[in-house]
Amino acid sequence: MKPRLLFIADSGPYPPRDGKRQRNLALVTAAQTKYCVDYLILGNLSEFKKAKVNEARSLKFFYLPYETHKGLTKKLGLSFLPNSENKKRIDRFLTERNFDKILCRYVSAAKDLPPIDNLIIDIDDDYQELMNSKIKSEKDWARKIRYWQIAKLNTIFYKRVLESAARLILVKPQHLNLPYDILPNMPFQSLLSNDSRSFCKPSGNSILFVGKLTYLPNSDGILWFLKSVWPQLIITNPTIKLTIVSVTNPDEELAKIIKESVGVTLKINIDNLAFEYREHTICIVPVFYGGGSNVKLSEALYHYRKVVSSTFGARGFEEWNSIGLVRMASTVGEWVLAIEQGLKMENAESDFNSLSDHFSFNHWANTLITILDEA
Repeated sequence: MKPRLLFIADSGPYPPRDGKRQRNLALVTAAQTKYCVDYLILGNLSEFKKAKVNEARSLKFFYLPYETHKGLTKKLGLSFLPNSENKKRIDRFLTERNFDKILCRYVSAAKDLPPIDNLIIDIDDDYQELMNSKIKSEKDWARKIRYWQIAKLNTIFYKRVLESAARLILVKPQHLNLPYDILPNMPFQSLLSNDSRSFCKPSGNSILFVGKLTYLPNSDGILWFLKSVWPQLIITNPTIKLTIVSVTNPDEELAKIIKESVGVTLKINIDNLAFEYREHTICIVPVFYGGGSNVKLSEALYHYRKVVSSTFGARGFEEWNSIGLVRMASTVGEWVLAIEQGLKMENAESDFNSLSDHFSFNHWANTLITILDEA
């Protein structure tokens, strides 16, 4: 009989059209190769209902109401402060069932757990590094100070949760002062759905950006790109085209600048992402804080497209920068130059040979199983 694993998250795995749900589904799918998995969704009833529609015999979904932060706690931004009501609900849930291991998606899903020997936390990106990147990129000094205060207040509670875990998982090497494993983000949607993947030589001057536009790091990044980089590119490359693909509509400001920008097209919730990669020459990842950028990079490289990214967005992809698959840029001038060079360079299937092992879902799943077994 398979050992039992409880997967805890604040969202379900369906539909897997954004990086968060894609990784949820990938973790569960990989774990199911050796474990009997139950999936607990905390506080998000709509996510639970979507999950139940797709429930299979091999995967059962459960839901618990979850108290959100209110009053002073919310004002202070204490994301990792335990909640006594949540603790009682989870403790009751766990005493009624027996699990050999518990895997939490994000630190916030683990903050109200009782002491557990075999707890694994998929941190994704380290909170302290995320906040540092947000502080560094913020231009408004009042907000910068506010973010610094939130980060400082949260640190003690954040570290307390991390120290309760048997194993910690990050998506890339980071400055975490505790032992951790690395389980990188992958082009999960393509790998799990067996998307058609074949090399197609790009033609024309076309750029692709893929990202959920209700996620601030994405919307802030593409807004900066459209205001700062795109006007310069259009001057020297009047035939250049940019397609922006998102599962959600942008806010009013971003929608307006997209509409007013020459050569820019917005596509929402498309069915065939592989087609978009084939139709464009290079991809861009103008992300300066937050997480999830390496999903976009992985997906583009998986579909044989080179990438221009911010230095922050390309963290974890340094080895492919050295062979020209990922170009990093900081200033507007560097972005313009990197994109123009990327558009002019020949794309050959052999350029991507070094990535074949990197995009093995079986290898990724085996790494997760090893982490779970050793916890």
